[in-house]
Amino acid sequence: MAAPEALVSALADPARLLLFARICAAPEGLPHDEVPAKLVRRLADAGLVTLGQDRCRAAPEVFRDALAKAPADPLDALFRRGRLVTIPHSGKRRQLLLAYLAERFEPGRLYTEREVREKLVMVHDDHATLRRYLVDEGLLQRSNDGGAYGRPSEARVAG
Repeated sequence: MAAPEALVSALADPARLLLFARICAAPEGLPHDEVPAKLVRRLADAGLVTLGQDRCRAAPEVFRDALAKAPADPLDALFRRGRLVTIPHSGKRRQLLLAYLAERFEPGRLYTEREVREKLVMVHDDHATLRRYLVDEGLLQRSNDGGAYGRPSEARVAG
């Protein structure tokens, strides 16, 4: 579930905001070939749109869900304006943070190092540390050649 700040952050870029408006205005969504991949990826990662086989569709329920989130979420103190401002060194908050970040990765899908970087840099500039912590905690598994990552509970990473 996205924090309200993360939704606002995803829509803060005028080009992404305009694209989101176009997707919302299309009752059946927009065909993939009509949406710039880089812009729509950020919207999808925030949960604002869903990417079907052939179309991008708005997911307006994400706003309701973000506002319904319990205010006492222990992760809230780690974020400002949708960005991670501090990485706990250990403890339950760190485990919760890493589990939250691992949810950005679809079970059963393999990701390149670049794709992992793109997802994590949206949260914090030190994407390498976050990636390393996710791997160290077993929440992401890295292939032997370092070229692929995946959620180990759902899919094994080929080496």
